[in-house]
Amino acid sequence: MELTRLKVNSQNRPCVDETPYFSWVITSNKRNVMQTSYHITVTGPEEVMWDSGVVESDKSIFVEYSGKPLKSLCDYIWTVEVTDNTGERAAASSSFETGFVNKEWTAEWVKSPIPMKKVKPGTGGQNPAEYFRKEFRVQPGVKRARVYATCHGAYQLSMNGIRPDDREFAPEFTVYSKYLCYQTYDVTPLLQEGDNAIGMLVGDGWYNSENFKPRDKKFKAEHAVLFQIKIDYEDGTSEMVRSDGKVKVSESPVRSSDLFAGELYDAQMEQEGWNCPGFDDSRWKAAIPSGKTYANLVAQYGEPVRPVKEVPAVGMTVSPKGETIIDFGQNLAGVLRVKTELPAGAKIVLDHFETLDQYGNYFNNIFHAEKTGHKQSDIYISNGKTAEYIPHFTYHGFRYVRVTCDVPVQPGDFTAIVLSSDNEDLGFFETSHGDINRLYENTRWSQRSNMLSIPTDCPQREKGGWTGDIQIYARTAMLNENVTPFLTRWLRNMTCSQQKNGAIPNVIPLTGIYELLEKLNRFIYHNYEPVGEAGWGDAACIIPWSMYQLTGNIRILKEQYDTMKRWCDYIITTAEKRRGKMKHPKEIDRYLWNTGHQYGEWLIPSQMVNGMDRSSVKRINTSVYCAPIFGWNSCRIMEETAALLGHTAEELYYGDIASRMKSAIQKGLIDEDGRMPLDMMGSYVLALAFDLAPEKKKESIAGHLIRKIEENGDCLDTGFLTTPYLLDALCKIGRIDKAYKILLQTKCPSWLYEVKQGATTIWENYISYNEDGSPIITSLNHYAFGCVDDWMFRKIGGIDMAAPGFKKIVIAPEPDNAFTSVKRTYMSEYGTIGAQWSMTDGNFKIKAEIPCNTTAVVRLPDGSSHEVGSGVYNFECRV
Repeated sequence: MELTRLKVNSQNRPCVDETPYFSWVITSNKRNVMQTSYHITVTGPEEVMWDSGVVESDKSIFVEYSGKPLKSLCDYIWTVEVTDNTGERAAASSSFETGFVNKEWTAEWVKSPIPMKKVKPGTGGQNPAEYFRKEFRVQPGVKRARVYATCHGAYQLSMNGIRPDDREFAPEFTVYSKYLCYQTYDVTPLLQEGDNAIGMLVGDGWYNSENFKPRDKKFKAEHAVLFQIKIDYEDGTSEMVRSDGKVKVSESPVRSSDLFAGELYDAQMEQEGWNCPGFDDSRWKAAIPSGKTYANLVAQYGEPVRPVKEVPAVGMTVSPKGETIIDFGQNLAGVLRVKTELPAGAKIVLDHFETLDQYGNYFNNIFHAEKTGHKQSDIYISNGKTAEYIPHFTYHGFRYVRVTCDVPVQPGDFTAIVLSSDNEDLGFFETSHGDINRLYENTRWSQRSNMLSIPTDCPQREKGGWTGDIQIYARTAMLNENVTPFLTRWLRNMTCSQQKNGAIPNVIPLTGIYELLEKLNRFIYHNYEPVGEAGWGDAACIIPWSMYQLTGNIRILKEQYDTMKRWCDYIITTAEKRRGKMKHPKEIDRYLWNTGHQYGEWLIPSQMVNGMDRSSVKRINTSVYCAPIFGWNSCRIMEETAALLGHTAEELYYGDIASRMKSAIQKGLIDEDGRMPLDMMGSYVLALAFDLAPEKKKESIAGHLIRKIEENGDCLDTGFLTTPYLLDALCKIGRIDKAYKILLQTKCPSWLYEVKQGATTIWENYISYNEDGSPIITSLNHYAFGCVDDWMFRKIGGIDMAAPGFKKIVIAPEPDNAFTSVKRTYMSEYGTIGAQWSMTDGNFKIKAEIPCNTTAVVRLPDGSSHEVGSGVYNFECRV
């Protein structure tokens, strides 16, 4: 037996300033291994901080620290010893460090003295990034050195001219006024005896972005930094270096940077050695001290944005219009690395875009890009030297790049640098069906592109944290990557953004243009308070609950409990106060959430004209069934959460409300013949998937669903809120054959239609091109409809859970003749779960891998069932 994957707060050796929790994975070559006890010790620099003693328990995930208060800026070693059911023991150790546990900062915020100019749309219309630097002396015998830093804007940090890591966009995107992350850097090997220099290049980032900055009149656009360096010496002494009025500031070669417009970089303004000791900064200006506000500072939780892949160019063409276009063969989020040998003053212009027009020319599929400045363009001006240019504070969504340059270029000069939050890869899925494999890869690429600091909707047009998108995709995200820290940080921002009446904004963080959108929605729908939309605001309940289900993370439910509760109270109050338009009796209507601004299903294929333009069709109000059902679902989750956490009174209250809502849905939305208020595919999907159909009406509702599917040529016609449940609804009524028919469909609209059209990511809209091949103005990189992966992992791959966190596992593939072999692995909180099966001439074989400290049921297609413990097993049967 061995212990592996020792983690603190679901991370490897993190810096924390909150109560940590511990997890570990047991591996063994024996079968049926179960943990019977654990013993944890946490040791600080001088003492044991926690000795749990031997705890008789099989708990090996999310074990909360319960020792002495941790001290700030210290290293801690933690050791866990485990005993299993055979009496064997194993132990392992790891570490973590602490940040400012009690916010004991002593550094000063300092801001640039250079006035910010009024921003103009387009590349080059924003403010320059700025250099911040400070020199300091270091004594001999450095033992340990850390930099703790953050900024207003986005920054790249260096020590003596060297960056200590490759993170980008720090401190990343949050509700800055309430939750500003600081980053921790190990600079021990970078310090030198004598003179040293810390440098920070600071651009606008999200903080000062015209699209994302707060609309509050009190907000002041500025570049400001905060840093504190703790140096420990071998002789036991230590010292602090702090940001203060001695920090110097200058403009940089980054003449303009914007997340949407791109970057203008003038290499002629480079100042060699600006971040090294001995540089002459006598002409630089002194930074302005601006206070000691630390209340909103927290250690960054989760992996940083980093370069995670490199994609070389696969071709270069000249378009019919004479444009030089580089093709990378893959839609992605990131920037270019460009090798240049241009004469001084010459420039190269890089216009990033997702798709060619029907003739093979450059096509910008962003609404009014010229007017809004969303051009995704980077401009490099040469200083005459050979250089390798990578933009600093922008990123783009693209497969193609139009290159405009007076000097001929070669495709080998260009490499796409893929940027993403560096979340750990947890899953693998491969089948004998090539198109399904490509669909899976497309989903992974869209997840990689849109898990960038926050869960975004698209990496080119909006880059916003739309709650509806991640709500429907959260399960799939967790089955692909370790996003527990990533989603936890985002949910904390949701709590910061929640309105006083409990409404959850549809975009988190709520800033900039989305604040204006919220106000517009309120005005149009005569809401005099902030509004929350069904299926979007419900992320407040659905995501923490999904995290608990898939990882066993009960801590997230505790942390988000009040946010979840306030959201449900908003639903209940809104349903009771405002009457719907369907004229139900009051005792029914008061339990139907069916008023105010709603998005409904969103992007139902049959309701689209030109992709998203609905001007020539009468908009169907699908919120009449979506809102009441999602409102009921949140209250049901609230009931189960309250029960789990021992809040009995609230369990009873929300259980009663959920029961009344279910009754109101059954009486007010489902006719005697099983028809819903709108004869839409999605309405029947929700009724069946959520088990809301009365027993006597289930057959007729199922019949209506099949009718709608067959009327649509066995193609789906579901939107954002119902697509995640479509295939499962069909399985519930015994029609997995129809589920496979839809999954494998290649006509439009369908998942594989996109694949057949050459998609390399998941499209926002199934209909993204006109019949003549011309592209529609819509994003080609949205992960939302990639939620089908969850179903594929369970039904094709065969791995499902029977208890939270996969403590109990079900291995039960339900194969279709389109597949002859499948392999699925998933690194659960307890270890690797694997299912690899093949089918030849009616003979089904499967190899199942079950991790230690869990049990499983393996169900074969012939109906036989096998209960097993940990280990590797092989089974076969005739089908």
